[in-house]
Amino acid sequence: VDLVRNDLSHTACKGSVEVKELCKVYSFLQVHQMISTIQSKVQPETNPVDIIKTTFPMGSMTGAPKISAMKIIENLEETKRGLYSGSVGYFAPNGDFDFNVIIRSILYNETKKYISYSVGGAITAKSDPLKEYEECLIKAKAMREALED
Repeated sequence: VDLVRNDLSHTACKGSVEVKELCKVYSFLQVHQMISTIQSKVQPETNPVDIIKTTFPMGSMTGAPKISAMKIIENLEETKRGLYSGSVGYFAPNGDFDFNVIIRSILYNETKKYISYSVGGAITAKSDPLKEYEECLIKAKAMREALED
C-alpha cells in the first residue's frame, strides 16, 4: 500500500493520495484475496501516460524497492513473465483510461498450440516457502480445472 501511495504521489495533487480501502478480504471460489484501494486526484493537464509511467509495473507484482526488486526477479526467475504481471488497458479520447494487472490468466498461442498460465505469491522476509508454494497451487487450480473441463 505504501509503495502504491508513493507511486501515485508522483502525479497527484498535493495531499490527495488516499487509502479508500485497506486490506479488505474478498472471497472467491478458489481463494481469499486481500485488496486495498488507493486513489489520488491529478491536475486536468496531467498526461495519463505519465500516470502509467509512474505506477507500472505495479509494486504488488515487483516488491520494493521497485527497481532493485525487478533486477532480482530478472536474475532469479527461470522464465520471462511475458504478459503475466503485465497490463492490458486503453486510453479513451476524453482522457479517461483503465488498465489492469494480468494475473491468473490463461494464454493460448494457436500457431504453436501452446497454453500457459502463471501464478505467484507475495513473498516477504517472513514468508514460509512451503506455504507460498501451496498458495500457488491453489491459485493455479481454477485455471487447471477450466482447461481440464
